Amino acid sequence: MQAQPKQSLLFGAIFIVLAFLANTIQSVFGKAIESEISVEMFSWVTFLSALVVVTIIVAARRFRDLKTAALPMHLLRGATGISGFLLFIAAAQMTSLMNANVLLNTTPIFIPLLAMAFLHNRINKQLWLAIALGFAGMVIIVKPSSTIFTDPGNLLGLMAGFVTAIEFLAVKKLDDSDSPLTQMFYFLVIGTAVCSFLVIGKLQAISAAHLLMMLATGICLVLFQFLLIKAYMYAKPHEIGAFQYSSVVFAAVFGWMVFRESLDTATIVGTILVCIGGYLSISGRTDKVEEPEKGPNALNNT
Repeated sequence: MQAQPKQSLLFGAIFIVLAFLANTIQSVFGKAIESEISVEMFSWVTFLSALVVVTIIVAARRFRDLKTAALPMHLLRGATGISGFLLFIAAAQMTSLMNANVLLNTTPIFIPLLAMAFLHNRINKQLWLAIALGFAGMVIIVKPSSTIFTDPGNLLGLMAGFVTAIEFLAVKKLDDSDSPLTQMFYFLVIGTAVCSFLVIGKLQAISAAHLLMMLATGICLVLFQFLLIKAYMYAKPHEIGAFQYSSVVFAAVFGWMVFRESLDTATIVGTILVCIGGYLSISGRTDKVEEPEKGPNALNNT
């Protein structure tokens, strides 16, 4: 059984914000070379380089982190994680990138619904308000087109948000038994295996500069996974899910700084709403631990 740190919504929020900062930096590298490197090649090198980094750490620890009694949960987490990634890529190709981002960011909405349905967690009104404000702020920043309700490609984006929610709940469950290093290793093994299959016939030569960028992306992937796992050690996914919307704020800032994209009033207003949503999700509840439900149907805290 993995030793659990003292529950803290504040620490959980900090870790998940840092996680999505790393995730956004990863997407910045991807956008910088998207016209020259295929998605399959980019994903394969990213996962492979991340796996190499984690394997070196595991080897230095004499492989004692490979022992696990939760292999089925690792498989569920790996399958949903890779599925969410591939569904998002497919959605972005079939519809606008903006719409795909909005639908992927339905994850914080699906998480409490799944937590209520399968884990019997109670979600208070303030948390629902935080999620709603964060989602509204994200929509204002992204400004999706009117086709979001008619384009069939948007169904894939919605499915990406749903399976990613399952992945995040699986991460929380794995926190009960396995260390972050163990979780990262198995996730990256599964991800690298899937990407290796997808890249068959699509290998291409890459420059030294592009290779360095993809290696940096792999490091960002390792950081994202580590910080996400740490976040859910301190708090439940539905408690800090609203902080996922910080990724849209980071994307707007990096778009302005790196790609000279406009930073308009709507972006500022949306950012304020995201921040308010984040504040509401932890205000008055920092470091408080929910009491587990009692009775024969109660499940372990997840």
